[in-house]
Amino acid sequence: MQLRHLVQRLKVIVCVVMATSPIFSQTQEIDIDIAEPIDTTETQFIAKGPAVSAPITDEAVRERLSNLSGCLQLRSDALVRSYIRHYVYTKSEKTKGMLGRRLTYFPLFEQKLREYGLPSDLKYLSVVESALNPKAVSRVGATGLWQFMPATGSDYGLRTNSAVEERSDPVKSTDAAMRYLKDLFKQYDDWALALAAYNSGPTRVNNAIRRSGSRNFWRLQRYLPEETRNYVPAFIAATYICNYFSVHNLNPYYPDLDHQLTAFVKVYEGLSFRDIADATGVDYGDIKILNPGFQRGYVPPASNGHYIILPQRVMPAFIRYLNTLGVRIYNSEKNEDYNNSDMGDGRYWKGIMTADKSENIESLACRNGICSDHLKTWNGLTQNYVNAGQALAIWHPVYVQKHQKLRIAAPVQNNQPAMRENTGTPISTSGQPNLQAAVLPVVGRKEETPRPQIARYHTVRRNESMEDIARQYNTTVENLRQLNRIDTLKAGMRVKLKAGD
Repeated sequence: MQLRHLVQRLKVIVCVVMATSPIFSQTQEIDIDIAEPIDTTETQFIAKGPAVSAPITDEAVRERLSNLSGCLQLRSDALVRSYIRHYVYTKSEKTKGMLGRRLTYFPLFEQKLREYGLPSDLKYLSVVESALNPKAVSRVGATGLWQFMPATGSDYGLRTNSAVEERSDPVKSTDAAMRYLKDLFKQYDDWALALAAYNSGPTRVNNAIRRSGSRNFWRLQRYLPEETRNYVPAFIAATYICNYFSVHNLNPYYPDLDHQLTAFVKVYEGLSFRDIADATGVDYGDIKILNPGFQRGYVPPASNGHYIILPQRVMPAFIRYLNTLGVRIYNSEKNEDYNNSDMGDGRYWKGIMTADKSENIESLACRNGICSDHLKTWNGLTQNYVNAGQALAIWHPVYVQKHQKLRIAAPVQNNQPAMRENTGTPISTSGQPNLQAAVLPVVGRKEETPRPQIARYHTVRRNESMEDIARQYNTTVENLRQLNRIDTLKAGMRVKLKAGD
C-alpha cells in the first residue's frame, strides 16, 4: 500500500516538472520573436482552397535551397521545415503582409548592404527579427525592423525620446544594423556565429565556443540559449519563404507603388507632416507610414539631421520646398538628376528592358539600379534567373517638380489605359499577363485625404515642452503663451491652440 502511494506521488511530481520545465512546456508564440515550433516532420498539411500547395518535405526543401546562394550553409532539417510550415500554414495572413512589405524595405536594405560590402541575403534577417514591421516591439523591449535593444541601439547612435524613436527609423536603424553585423563578422569570421551573436550577444556565443571546443555553429548550438539555437534555422526558413512563397500559393499583399519606389533625404530643420504633405501632395497617412520613427507627426530640428522617406516621384518637389526655407542647399540622398526626368500623365509609366544574356536576376537588377524583388514581382517571375532576350517590365516614376495644391482630375473610364510606356503610347494592363495586377497604381494622382482642421486644444503629455507643441501644430511658442497666458506646462494640462471657444 505504501509502495503504491509512493508511486502515485512520484507520478504527480513528474507531471508537475513536465508542465513547468521549459524543455517540456509548450513554447509561447510571439509574433516578432523566435519561438520553437512543434516538430511536425511527418505531418501532412492540406492547404485551404482549391489550389494545392507544394510539399514541405526534407527532399523538396533541400532541393529548393540548393538553388539559392547565401552567406551560410542553407541546410534543411526538421526545425527549418517547422518554421516554413509556420509561415505557410499557421501564420499565412501575416506572411502575406510581410511578403508585401519586402517591396518597401528590401531596396533600402540592399542599398545599405552594398555600401558596407555585406552579403545581400542578410536582408532576410529583418524578416526573422520583426516580420518587416518597423513598429514591432518585443516582450523585452527590442524595437524596430532590426529589433535593437535600448543599450545596443544607443551604442550605434540610435536615439529615443518623446519625439523620435530611431530604432523604428528605417534608414538609421538599417545603417546601424549593417555596422553591428560587420563588427560581429570581424569578431567571428563566420556568418552563422555572427547571426547567433546578433540574437543573444557575443558573450553567450563565446561561452558556447569555449564549452564546446568548436567554432562550428551546428556543433556548438546545443550550448546556446534555446532561442539562439533556433535562430540560424529560422533565418534559413525566412530565406526560403521569401524566394519560394509562390509555390505554396501565398499571394502577398502588395503595397502601392508609392510605397515601393521611395527615396530619402536628410533634413535638419523642424517640419510637420502637414508641411510635407502640402509641399509634395502625398497623403498625410502615407507620410506617417513611410516615416515610423517620428512619434508626434513632426520632424524636430536636429544638428545631425533626420531622414525623411517619401515616394521617389515627389522628391524633386520636396527638395525644392526645402531649398525655399533659405537655411541650406539640399540635394537628394542619391544625388539623382530629377530635372531630366520622364514626364507624362499619371504617377508611373512602364518601360521595357530586354536581358542581353541569361543571368541571375539579382546581378541583372543590381547592374541596372533596380531591386531584384521589384523586378520579380512586376514581371510575375518565380525563378531567380532570366533568359537572354527576355523582355522585363519596369515601372518608372513621373516626377513632380512642384506640387500644385489645386487640381481638377478628369473622370476615369473603366477601359482607360493605366499607364504610358516609354514610347508615350498608352497600354492596356489586360495585354500584360505577366504583370502583377496588385501593384498597378490608379490613373492620375492618388486621391488626397482632406487636410484636418487644427484642433482647438491639446492635452500635454509627459516631458512635452511648449516647443514640441508649437512644432506639432505649426504655430509659435509666443502664440501659445499669449493664448494661454502661461510660461510652463504640466502633464495633463489643456492648452488652447487657436482663438475661439
